[in-house]
Amino acid sequence: MLTESDKLWIAGGTAAGAGALLAAGAWGGAAAGAALTGDPVAPLSPLTVFDMARDWSSVWPASQTASAIGATVGDLALLVFVVWGVRWALKWFRNPSHLATLADVREMTPKAAARTAVRLRPALKGTKPTDLKAADRGVLLGDHMPSGVELRGSDEDTYVAIMAPRAGKSTALAIPVAEEAPAALLMTSNKADVYAATYASRGRAGTCWVLDTQGVAQTERAMWWDMIAQAETIDGAERLASHFVGQISSESADPFWSQSAADVLVGYFRAAWHDGGTVRDVLRWLADPNEKAPLSILYQHEAVLAEQVDSSINIAEETQSGIFQNARSAVSALRDERVLAWVTPDPHRPKFDPEAFALSHDTLYLLSKKGGPASAVVAALADSVFTAASEAGERHGGRLPDPMRAVLDEAANICKIADLPDLYSHLGSRGITPYTILQSYRQGVKAWGEVGMDALWSAATKKLIGVGVDDAKFAQDVASMVGPHTVLRGSHSKSKDGGSHSVSEQREQIMEVADIRAMRKGTALLLATGAPVAQISLRPWYEEKAMAHLGPQMAAEEAAITKRAVGAYELRKKARDVR
Repeated sequence: MLTESDKLWIAGGTAAGAGALLAAGAWGGAAAGAALTGDPVAPLSPLTVFDMARDWSSVWPASQTASAIGATVGDLALLVFVVWGVRWALKWFRNPSHLATLADVREMTPKAAARTAVRLRPALKGTKPTDLKAADRGVLLGDHMPSGVELRGSDEDTYVAIMAPRAGKSTALAIPVAEEAPAALLMTSNKADVYAATYASRGRAGTCWVLDTQGVAQTERAMWWDMIAQAETIDGAERLASHFVGQISSESADPFWSQSAADVLVGYFRAAWHDGGTVRDVLRWLADPNEKAPLSILYQHEAVLAEQVDSSINIAEETQSGIFQNARSAVSALRDERVLAWVTPDPHRPKFDPEAFALSHDTLYLLSKKGGPASAVVAALADSVFTAASEAGERHGGRLPDPMRAVLDEAANICKIADLPDLYSHLGSRGITPYTILQSYRQGVKAWGEVGMDALWSAATKKLIGVGVDDAKFAQDVASMVGPHTVLRGSHSKSKDGGSHSVSEQREQIMEVADIRAMRKGTALLLATGAPVAQISLRPWYEEKAMAHLGPQMAAEEAAITKRAVGAYELRKKARDVR
């Protein structure tokens, strides 16, 4: 604790240092002025400085004017340099809010982010970091507060954002991250805004593939995806089945039914793959528990799997009926011919190839209005892309040549990949950049359970917490992670013998739960691995000059969506009138 004597010594030392700097600056400027006029230069010494203050003309007799002007310029230059240095130090090492300083998050500042981008992306090899465009420096996070310096994460990071509705998830997160994607982009959403904003510009980068089984953007089907191709291996068939069964299972239900239904689906998916069949064949087999075709196919190719499926089928009729009913419920979304058409061969439309997509500059929009069985197709296709991209990265030395971004907006509702938390631990190292956007932490718990959401949260190297956090427990956890800071408290007491003054250190929370809930709109907390919690200001796309083109193309696409929606309504109305 500093005493009054200590403070006096510090103040005196500071004043002496400032005087010495000013004296040195005055001598340097005067010496430069004298040298320019060809006059002799007095040596630098304490005596010279004393004589300069006592009698200027005695030190610089032949160059009084030039030396005086030089001394003035020297001191002014020194003063400017000192002011600049203080401002630079305050910018990097001081934060009045006691959150992370700019020095704490320096790895995300423009120069450091550019160096990381050049290291990670072979396509940028040989490019000077200073020559990189802002979009090539990494994933935009926002501007550090209070310095205002741009912060970007790398395409080696994994991201989770938690933000309430209407708080800028699309405008400040999904759209900017998607628009700046350097190569392939996978985008999920339950709204058409991100699609409308980025469709035209992403179409100029590559092909835009759209899976819109529920008419979110009212797009006409222009592709098909071979779902059965994912059952090429047992592991692939199990993952495919898990996306459907996961939509009907719950923690409170008896796992026997969901597991048995998954076993049947795995066997039938594999049988369809061996036989060159389609999803229609799987649905037909599920409709009749006595159908022998799938077992016959499996016994020809995979006797062990065939025996397991056989044991699940040839049991008591009541149990068999329950298993098949669960399996049919799991794939109930495929009963709709409009959905089924997206995942069965169509000679009149191009086939979506996940492996080719992973190495392209294409975009895949996965749109769905709600969760449940309807979202299983979205999860299955997204998972197939992750698998293909991981394998492609392995074939290219461990990482994709150019990073693939996956912006999973509303992931807990429409893209509930059961083991997404586990995938997070290695996707970044494969050149796949996942960015999961949730409305709340509880929403993630509902989708993946407490353990799963904790794993997802821990595996994310960059976490953003936006406004509207109403979960008191989660807000308390965040406040704990923000941590405390030291404050000095003074106290004064009086007595008949005099008075005394004392100062003590106390630890106080930097942010309380109420402060986190009441954060100003347009700001967020950034939790980056290895750094204190920082506060950032978000950057919506409509405030970016580089994204000014998104406004007109978004308006045009929204008008087209409206036109398609009106046309679809008129067709349905006409059909009803005919009936």
